[in-house]
Amino acid sequence: MISEVFLLILGLFILWKASDMTVDAARRLAEKYSISPIIVGLTIVSIGTSLPEIFTNVYAGLQIRAGVDLSDLAIGTTLGSQISQITIILGITAMIGVIYVDRKSLKREGAMLIVAILGMALAGMDGRITPFEGFILAITYLAYLAYINSTHRIFQNIKKEIKEKKRKEIKAGAQLFLITVSILLLIFGGKLVVENAHAIAIETGISDAFIGIFIIGLGTSLPELSVGISGMKKKEEGISLGTLLGSNITDPLLSLGLGAMIAGFTFDTDLLFLDIPFWLIVTCLALGFMWFCKLGKKHIKEGIILIACYGVYIGLKIVMS
Repeated sequence: MISEVFLLILGLFILWKASDMTVDAARRLAEKYSISPIIVGLTIVSIGTSLPEIFTNVYAGLQIRAGVDLSDLAIGTTLGSQISQITIILGITAMIGVIYVDRKSLKREGAMLIVAILGMALAGMDGRITPFEGFILAITYLAYLAYINSTHRIFQNIKKEIKEKKRKEIKAGAQLFLITVSILLLIFGGKLVVENAHAIAIETGISDAFIGIFIIGLGTSLPELSVGISGMKKKEEGISLGTLLGSNITDPLLSLGLGAMIAGFTFDTDLLFLDIPFWLIVTCLALGFMWFCKLGKKHIKEGIILIACYGVYIGLKIVMS
């Protein structure tokens, strides 16, 4: 089992570094075409940091089509990633700096966070997320992106900047090449993570869902932590907050949706009684903190509370398992 553990860690490391490569290249492209930081965080960077979850879910879907049911691993990864991001990752980021929130954006993204959680719950209520339901989840995310674009005119800005040929020092071709290489690495990393996590589950008797929630879910949250901390250090709070909120919208809608579209996922309805309600509660708590006060510095206790919530979740899972 030592080799499987090593390969799982290697796969998580590859997912982390490859997503970092994607995010960096995407950020340079966004800088070249003058897209605002908060929108970069909500769209380009949040999708980039969600690539580990996307490729894990897609590969799990391919394995299910081949006859190996990895539904618990895929859904556990999504849940674990989202709960860890809205508690530990947001809490740590808030303790490093102050997260400034535009209330108009918070209303919009907060509403979409709730839609994403409820959408995943509704899709799994009958014990299965069908390919059609996966399609609906993914389409919901694309509709959200279309709305963001219509509000902030992202594509119009890109077209304008291309015409005016600004920021020539940033080579679009080089960044697109780096994105292509990083995606190939993400495919390889996702394969390593899924196959070896499932092998460990079989050898130890630990459920795929538990490994997905507490090992893969937490591991695939490392890109969000990396971007969040980096954004704070570089005074790019818009990217930090946009990435955290955007990723929590991307994963349950796009990541899970794409995986389910391939073969469908079975859904353990027990998740509806602890995991998803807990996810909803801590999300509302985090949104409340951001609405009523600035997370960080004078309000550092809010960040500590969010981190403590993850500890509570671990305790509840152990007691109830």
